[in-house]
Amino acid sequence: MLKAWWTNIKQIPYLDVNWLIIWISIYLSFIFLDIAFPGWPVTSLLKYIGIFLCVVYVFTKYHSDLMLILALLFTFIADTILIWTSWTVAGVYIFSLAQLMHFLRLCKARLEYIFAWVAIASFVFAIAIIQGCIPIYAIAIIYTAILLSNFYLAANHFQHHKSDFKARCAYYGFASFVCCDICVTIRFLSLGGLITTTVIPVLEFWVWLFYYPSQVLIANSSTMPLSLKVPKNLRNKSV
Repeated sequence: MLKAWWTNIKQIPYLDVNWLIIWISIYLSFIFLDIAFPGWPVTSLLKYIGIFLCVVYVFTKYHSDLMLILALLFTFIADTILIWTSWTVAGVYIFSLAQLMHFLRLCKARLEYIFAWVAIASFVFAIAIIQGCIPIYAIAIIYTAILLSNFYLAANHFQHHKSDFKARCAYYGFASFVCCDICVTIRFLSLGGLITTTVIPVLEFWVWLFYYPSQVLIANSSTMPLSLKVPKNLRNKSV
């Protein structure tokens, strides 16, 4: 049964088995380390490398998909800030830029809309601060709005293209991303004293349980042609 499952997995178009092994190995490794050695710095490094490899994967396999590359690159930069520094507002703002890249590619908008969005987001952020809103809340509102928009776009596309492997990856990727950020939000409320802090270790575990798969799935959701050669038996083959 396991052999049959693996054979079917290998027949999925666009899927690179070598990368699949790397993703599964990283995922299972940090899950084990989080359970066996919670808080161990090596685990954070492993997770960080996993996100970096998603950028490498997209750049090498879909280097014509500028929006997806920028989205994964901004995500990696945001993770760099959030994992290794205390600049939370800056990290969430850059995460918002990553979501903007996803939004532009999902709705097929033009690149120049980036500047308009940045201007509007900066204006909203400035007004919120002037009105006395805590900075992290102001940027979180912008981030949440565009993340949910991306999930809606991915879900809508999936409903009309359920046999499309990339559409499936986009849908489940953003669904996992939303689940991850729900855990992040509850954790933030716990740190603020609004919810018992006893749930924090569990939430920190669940954040990455959802987050890493979301990035792997999204990395496989490009709508652009492959940059690498595909075996003949997989060309023009539908799921």
